[in-house]
Amino acid sequence: MSNAYSPIPELNLLKEFDDKFGAEGYADGFELLDYDDKKKVKGWLGGPEDPSSAEFYDRLIPFAHATGSGSIYALWRCDDRADLADLPVVFLGDEGEVWVHASNLRELLRLLPVERDYAYEDEDLDELFPARQEYLAWLNRNFGLAPPDEDEEEALFKAAMQAFAPQFATWLGRFTGEDAVKDMLRIPL
Repeated sequence: MSNAYSPIPELNLLKEFDDKFGAEGYADGFELLDYDDKKKVKGWLGGPEDPSSAEFYDRLIPFAHATGSGSIYALWRCDDRADLADLPVVFLGDEGEVWVHASNLRELLRLLPVERDYAYEDEDLDELFPARQEYLAWLNRNFGLAPPDEDEEEALFKAAMQAFAPQFATWLGRFTGEDAVKDMLRIPL
């Protein structure tokens, strides 16, 4: 039996980095969870043991807190692709907000060290997140990637939403009410 954190090599590498530096050191609000811990998305529906919610829980793979307040990042099994790292990453907010955050796990890894929150507008991100430079070096060393600039960040988000949000809204709407989900995702009816 493997001691790997997950069946996804990218997440295993991130877990090794995270164990060394800690999430608070490189990304605001981001914290790895136990891989595929369905209890972390329990507030969205009755629970993983509820037969009417089985598909909901089967298709979501929670892996990290997205914010310090309990929002979650999960991989969404939009289809049966073999490479789980190629699945879209969805944001499930602790206050009910929801969106497709990245087209795949590597895009999310690029977005983690980027903080465009106005609260940090005049702050040095490297002072706020002491392991940020180590994370950036890790990202480049392991994947040949760098964080996006502001324009590219917006383009990545829009591309992920265009590619997956309509399908995600339709799927999620089967469990929570399609019109409400489309409103949250700002998809015209």
